[in-house]
Order: sequence, then structure tokens, then C-alpha cells
Amino acid sequence: MSLRIITKPQQIEQWITGRNGTPTRRRGTDKDFRILFGETVTEFEPVSLDELLEGIKLNNLVMLVDEEPGKTFHKIYAHS
Repeated sequence: MSLRIITKPQQIEQWITGRNGTPTRRRGTDKDFRILFGETVTEFEPVSLDELLEGIKLNNLVMLVDEEPGKTFHKIYAHS
């Protein structure tokens, strides 16, 4: 596992699109984001990549990701 924190919109976009991820957020919230990879989670709704990037910026969030090719581990959390 090769973990790295990414914060720049271009890095986030490349990581998601390179793994065919779908940006989502928990229904009824504007902070709880997750990237889905083919699975369906009913409490999450798809959002555009622009909405995800804007939400990350507005809520001071960062992404912890596994940079190994094909790995989809990630966590989106508040950066203090």
C-alpha cells in the first residue's frame, strides 16, 4: 500500500478518473463524500466531479488515497 494525501483538483480528478470512480455524497448532506467503484450504495447519490471538487474546497477536505495502480482505497476527511 502506498498512501498519499492529495489536495489539488487535478490530482483528485486524475485519481478518480484513472480508476473509473463515481463521485457521490450522502443524501441530504453537503460534506459526506465518497467515491464508488461499480457498487451501489443507496444512501449516496452521484454528483459531478465539479460538485465534488467544490465541496472539497468549501469544506476544507483532503483525500487520502492508495497510489498503487488499480487500488481504490481512499478516505475523504476534514483537514484542520
